[in-house]
Amino acid sequence: MHRRSFLAGMLFIAIHQVVAAAGETLTERALDQLRATPPSVPDAFDFAVVADTRSLSVTEQSETWKQIIQDVNALRPAFILDVGDLILGGSADLLPAQWNEYERVVADLQVPLFPVTGNHDISDAATEKIWLDRVGPTCYAFSYGNSRFIALNSEEVGAGQRLSDDQIAWLKADLESANAKHIFLFLHKPYFVAGWNEPNWTSSWDNVAEAIKGYPVRIVFGGDDHLYRYMGQRDGVHYVISAGGGAEVRHPVDEGGFHHFVLVRVRGDEVTWSVIKPGSILQPDVVTQARVDEVRNVRRNWVGTETIEAPQNAAFDRKVTAFVQNPYEEPFDSVMAWDIPAGWHVEPPEAAYHAKAGDITYLDFRIWADGPEQVRFPVPTLRTTFKAAKHGGPIDVERRLDLVPAYSVRRANGAVAVDGDLVDWVGAEPIPLRYAWEFDITHTDDLSAQCRLLWDENDLYLAVEVTDDEFHQPYAGDVVWSADGIQLFMTGRWEWGLTLTTGGPEVFLYKGVDREWETVNKDVKLAVRRDGKRTTYEAAFPKTVIAPVAWERGSTFTFSIVANDLDPSHPERPRHWAELTPGVGDAVPGSPMAQLELTE
Repeated sequence: MHRRSFLAGMLFIAIHQVVAAAGETLTERALDQLRATPPSVPDAFDFAVVADTRSLSVTEQSETWKQIIQDVNALRPAFILDVGDLILGGSADLLPAQWNEYERVVADLQVPLFPVTGNHDISDAATEKIWLDRVGPTCYAFSYGNSRFIALNSEEVGAGQRLSDDQIAWLKADLESANAKHIFLFLHKPYFVAGWNEPNWTSSWDNVAEAIKGYPVRIVFGGDDHLYRYMGQRDGVHYVISAGGGAEVRHPVDEGGFHHFVLVRVRGDEVTWSVIKPGSILQPDVVTQARVDEVRNVRRNWVGTETIEAPQNAAFDRKVTAFVQNPYEEPFDSVMAWDIPAGWHVEPPEAAYHAKAGDITYLDFRIWADGPEQVRFPVPTLRTTFKAAKHGGPIDVERRLDLVPAYSVRRANGAVAVDGDLVDWVGAEPIPLRYAWEFDITHTDDLSAQCRLLWDENDLYLAVEVTDDEFHQPYAGDVVWSADGIQLFMTGRWEWGLTLTTGGPEVFLYKGVDREWETVNKDVKLAVRRDGKRTTYEAAFPKTVIAPVAWERGSTFTFSIVANDLDPSHPERPRHWAELTPGVGDAVPGSPMAQLELTE
């Protein structure tokens, strides 16, 4: 399938000053525009980079992207590259209208636009064909001034989480034929991130790193992560994630979570760039990997509490130890204070401490809840300021009590038939999904949900019962989460979507281990039964599918689940959901997860 993309891309390999016949795809139009406006000075020009310009709607482009278009028009670079996730996507039948809207919005751009494939744009052969017909090649190259620009395809069907050998061969051929002072690479998924701290690249990037050795590759741009990040320089190449063009932002601002685009300046031998928010210009080191590593270490590892398991329906009253680790050579003094929600108590509510250099400081608190019903989120949250930071100013920390809801999963008494009838689920205790997003959870006709789990030597079984006054799922593929259905998270490495489409029950794998992501999965059995306002989902996950989870009595793993709801008959209700632990449905980094233990 991807060979067709390479053949289309090969049309541009020999182009050193842009030459292209008039065409109808977005890429061909951009080449026509570029040919009409050659650089007045071949070694002095600007270009812009943006990515993830999509919105959360299948009918609209993001307002941020529209604002960026206006900013680009004001700056007037030679051209702009949109590095993947131009639309929300989904099944092929949903895409024509989305591409129509995208083309309508970008018609306001006054500079050529070069598109690069993203995982929301291409998910299978049918959506790839739409890209080829409407947008252009999935990988291609062109020259402008003294530079070469290479768009790579991170969405090759069947290639896994790396670029295929065929694409690498294509890349090598283009690099060999290019006569350029500077070369720039663009791909949506930043495969270089996984091995950044390794002495050698991981298998996701080692073939690309080897291919570009010896060539004047200045910057590799990636997207997908919905943030800005200058990773640094490696083997003479700068690596940048620029993925803030309009899609939802889930990371803190000081970890790169802000909308932006990048303006790159080529001036002879020199290449520089600026990070631009709507209405402001930022320096390339506004977020560095060194600062992010420090901030994350402080907030995730160096300040916190011991982990406390909270069994279902159990009371809570115990001593809890908090800690502050200071690995640096300078000590500091600070204060730890607690934000205490209703139903919880902390004594003392505040404590001063001295963080010795190169040491860990421990502080003990008594924390208790009024009763078993109050042992839930929100939990007490500690606040402090880490004053010894080396890569920026002091770091403010908010870290909630590390409370882990704990549930037992019983072994099935016999065979479990995956048919949507839970008659054989006797003894499996229901677990309520009691955290609500954008709805009143006391309105149980609108939405309420509970799940149950069982296991045997071959499978993990899941049953979810949802009460909902309106079932609505018009989609299929990777956007099923935006209407009625289930999202399941396991071990922090697996994410699944379970739903009832117009074509029947569908299991969608968003991410996993050693499997192709963002695909319909046929290994998991799923039955969905509708009975009035009740929808019952029953699924069997083979143990081979969710490896490397240990599969024996006493094994534990993290878990959470979301029941999504969209009610078009009630426009006053935004999309909402019920979830087992708060924040997972909105993909908030660091959201709490429950712990499951396999028992007899």
